[in-house]
Amino acid sequence: MGIQRENGYSASVEAFLVIAQQQFTVAKTGRDTVTLVDPCEIAPGTEGELVMIVDGHRESRAVVLDDGGESGRREVRYSVAVPF
Repeated sequence: MGIQRENGYSASVEAFLVIAQQQFTVAKTGRDTVTLVDPCEIAPGTEGELVMIVDGHRESRAVVLDDGGESGRREVRYSVAVPF
């Protein structure tokens, strides 16, 4: 459940990028990018799962990391692997 504040409601949000059973914490997401908490090296074309948990409700989607991840960079561009 979210956090009740004096001035309103704040949702509890967690996000992860899961690649081959390894979980990377996501700091923020964009339309076609994720910013990881810690930079990591990921090969271009790597497939993974983007997981979002909002107030305990889990949703995920299969993604492809188009350019991969470069050492020292936290932003990673992705495409949805199987669009609806």
